[in-house]
Amino acid sequence: MGISRRAVLLGGAGLVGAAGTYGALTPRGRRLLGWTGPDGVVPSVEPVPVQPMPWGAWTGAAGPVVLVLHGRGRGGSVAWWEELGLPRFLHGCGFRCAVVNGGEDYWVDFDPPVPFEAALGVSMGGFGVLDIASRRPLKAVAAISPALFPSWEDAQRIGGFASREVWEAHEPLRHKAGITSPVGVWCGREDPFHDPARELADGVGAVGSFEHGEHDVGYWRRVLPDALKFIGQRL
Repeated sequence: MGISRRAVLLGGAGLVGAAGTYGALTPRGRRLLGWTGPDGVVPSVEPVPVQPMPWGAWTGAAGPVVLVLHGRGRGGSVAWWEELGLPRFLHGCGFRCAVVNGGEDYWVDFDPPVPFEAALGVSMGGFGVLDIASRRPLKAVAAISPALFPSWEDAQRIGGFASREVWEAHEPLRHKAGITSPVGVWCGREDPFHDPARELADGVGAVGSFEHGEHDVGYWRRVLPDALKFIGQRL
């Protein structure tokens, strides 16, 4: 008689518990065991309007402006946020987003194309909004899974900075004292950036959460409503 998938998972869970090897499991193994939390779901509502511009797009019809910076991958454009579902998550939020096309390079020496009052970013976009916040006050800063690097050796691995000097000038972990805006940070426990994100959050007195979750779309969709609510309450 064959062994069911459920039996294998339960047996595996027992072995893991006995040996205390949670940290040795791959992200896929943790997901199969239900240890990375549920995936978020894009709301089944009409998306807010998206108006393309040379630098990116306006998303939403009216209200205070929120700068929105995407993560790495898939060309680094407005389409990144559209795939994540932002135009549907924004339904009823009461503010307007300036979603910027940035490519694959990290958000450093970035001159935003429009005036804005708050900022939202995911992954390298989270790095970007925290970097901006270290140099100017904002009404709210929401960083989801911010890709932060405690050392130059860590930063070098992703090839996103022209030099060590550029990284040192912009790494939010090195400029926590300059971040005085209200900050929200969300980062999953299974995310490789969890520890530096937690260090940043503790250093600036941020709100947010550090529940189970990976560095992926499922987690970002789960926490995006909280990040948008955090911004909306401060505009």
